[in-house]
Order: sequence, then structure tokens, then C-alpha cells
Amino acid sequence: MTTRGTVKADNVAVMTNGYTPRAAQDLRRRLMPVGSYVIATEDIGEERITELFPHHRGISDTKNIVFAFRPSPDRKRVIFGGRAKSRDVGTSESGRILHRSMCNIFPQLQDVKVSHSWSGNVAFAFDRLPHIGERDGIHYALACNGSGVVKQTYFGMKTALNIMGDAEGRTAFDQLEFTTIPFYNGNPWFLPIVHRWYQWKDARAR
Repeated sequence: MTTRGTVKADNVAVMTNGYTPRAAQDLRRRLMPVGSYVIATEDIGEERITELFPHHRGISDTKNIVFAFRPSPDRKRVIFGGRAKSRDVGTSESGRILHRSMCNIFPQLQDVKVSHSWSGNVAFAFDRLPHIGERDGIHYALACNGSGVVKQTYFGMKTALNIMGDAEGRTAFDQLEFTTIPFYNGNPWFLPIVHRWYQWKDARAR
């Protein structure tokens, strides 16, 4: 039911990931929405981009608090993303934080300005695995664990095939046990604690 009327459907699919609402509470309590932040630099030219990314590939580090970065499609800007702080912050603050983190990796970008800063939620499962399946007649494809741009298009296609009864809809992630923790309602109040723990582990690893 919506504010403008009632919608009836033979099948319903929940694909809301980091924005799963209370209307899907049984699934929401199995997900941890986490703010992810991204910046784009000003245009620095293709030659300078090629110096930073000789093969023009995307890169991700191996820390617990991960940064990922790549050239823009036109090979003129650096796109740099990750978790800015232990708590959610506005894009002005996250832009400054990510710029500082970017310059720790690429000191030669100290003089480069940020032209765009944005954010959005990703969603993690407690077992860090994607989950596709059906609960109480509701189909779902959730918990991309930070790589939804790649995964969710694929999962959407597979879910559609499952709804149609097509055997090609099967995946390795079908009907895995989708766990949660006691008393968790979908609000990840513990994230600042986890963030600081990961920061400590990353500092020790360095």
C-alpha cells in the first residue's frame, strides 16, 4: 500500500540493499547499512592520470578500512572513495577527509582540488556474503558488501529468472542462512566501535 493507492503483484522483490526500509523489517535486521564516501578531483589531464595509473585500472588497498580509487572514464580525474569517519558526516567534511587520505597515497596530488564529493549507503551482511533467495513469499537480493555496482545488476537478472522459474536463475548465493544478531533492528549503532577497532588493526599492520 502506498500514499497514492494499493499496488497488487503476484511477486515482490526487495533489492533495496543499504536503503532497506522498516516495511521489510525481517530483511532490514539482517543488514548493516554503512555510509560510503567518494570524491572526484578537478581535471588534471590524461598525461598526469597515466603517471598515477599506468594501466588505467581501478585499485583497492587491503586494509580493514578500505580505500578504492581509479581514473574517471575520460581519464582526466581521480575518483577516490572509502569510509571517511567512524560516524556519518556531510559531504563537505568527508571531501576534506578523503582528500587528505588520497594525498597520503598520492603525495603529488597535494595541489589538486576536489570538484565533487558525494555519499551513499552500502550494505553488509553479518557473514560478509551476498544473499539471494525468498522469505515468506518475498524475493530478495541483498548484501553486496561494498561492491553493489558490479553485483546488483547481476543479482537483479538472476532474481528475475528465479521469479519466472528459469533454472538459469540459480547462483552460489541462493538461500544461504541469512543471519542476524539478537536485538538488532537494522540500526548499526556499533559501527563507530568497529571502525575504531579496524583503525587500530590497520595502524598496527603499518
